[in-house]
Amino acid sequence: MKKLLLPLLLCTCALLFANKDAEATKVYEEGYKAYQDKKYYKAANLFEESRILASSPTIKANSLRAQVGAWRMCEMPYREYKAIEALLTGYPEFANFKELVSREYEIGTAYYKGTREPAYWHLRWVPWLVDDNKCAEIYQKALSRAPFSPQAPSARLRLAHLMDEEGKTRESLEQYRIIIRDFPNAKEYRYALLALANGLFILAERGDGDGKFIQEAHEVLQLFIRKYPEASEKPWVKRHLAIYKDIQGKRYYDMACYYEKNGKSDAARRYLALVLRDYPDSLSAPEAEKLLVKLDKTFIPGDFVQPAGSRLPQLRSYAIPDEAEKILIRPGKGNHYLVPVPNLFPGRKETPKEK
Repeated sequence: MKKLLLPLLLCTCALLFANKDAEATKVYEEGYKAYQDKKYYKAANLFEESRILASSPTIKANSLRAQVGAWRMCEMPYREYKAIEALLTGYPEFANFKELVSREYEIGTAYYKGTREPAYWHLRWVPWLVDDNKCAEIYQKALSRAPFSPQAPSARLRLAHLMDEEGKTRESLEQYRIIIRDFPNAKEYRYALLALANGLFILAERGDGDGKFIQEAHEVLQLFIRKYPEASEKPWVKRHLAIYKDIQGKRYYDMACYYEKNGKSDAARRYLALVLRDYPDSLSAPEAEKLLVKLDKTFIPGDFVQPAGSRLPQLRSYAIPDEAEKILIRPGKGNHYLVPVPNLFPGRKETPKEK
């Protein structure tokens, strides 16, 4: 009996799956007709129904591929992205990996530039009824699938900017580090150096016990100067190199003060000497010299303490344009003017009538 029941069960299952595939194919054809009639939203939903009904991987994959196109024609970028992900995850052998991942990068870029999916399809004409910004989610998935894509450097730079806006400073800095490590010839490399240095300075100001952040920032700025000696950002880099000296100088000076208060004059003198030797043009150098004179009677101050330069950026000032003071035409008899006409060119000579 078992030998007879097993083939019967297999035949029943095969017929059941065949019926499902036949039904799925029929729904798929309805979706295709709707797509041809430019009813893209209806087509996308029919393709989704076809995918659910089908048992064959081929029909499921074809339904997803058709759904990607339908959502794209509907201008529903997030749903298009979800269909692409379903195709790449479930049926990679039926997918054009390079083309689809490139499209994910494009959708992420569109979101970054302000594109949003309508929250409700039938109310898509209402401009403020839109879904959230999905840029970070889409970029992260695309980068996980193709981290060395030609689109990856710009995507990482934008992703880092979004993370920084959300207060995720450390995560954003990691994106800059990846660009610097993996894409030294990309145009984004230059901006990643500057952004990384700026973020490290922010972390150092919040608290940098072992000086890890400020030291890395100094190395990044030195790298930028070597790679781009004539860059327009050079004044900004020089100012931050000076700020680096201020931070390091103050760090050593504070440690010297700590040891001095605890009666450890020898350790205090060593740190003060470091300030004067390595950071003589820092803001802490004058105070370090005063304290060293107090602690070490044999120390003779010299002229090597350099005055600290300005840490503020040089800003251009422009004169306010002269306002028109004289009147060209006054309202009255002989003209149709209701208000005085000012002289917009003060250097222009007046005519007798204008006087």
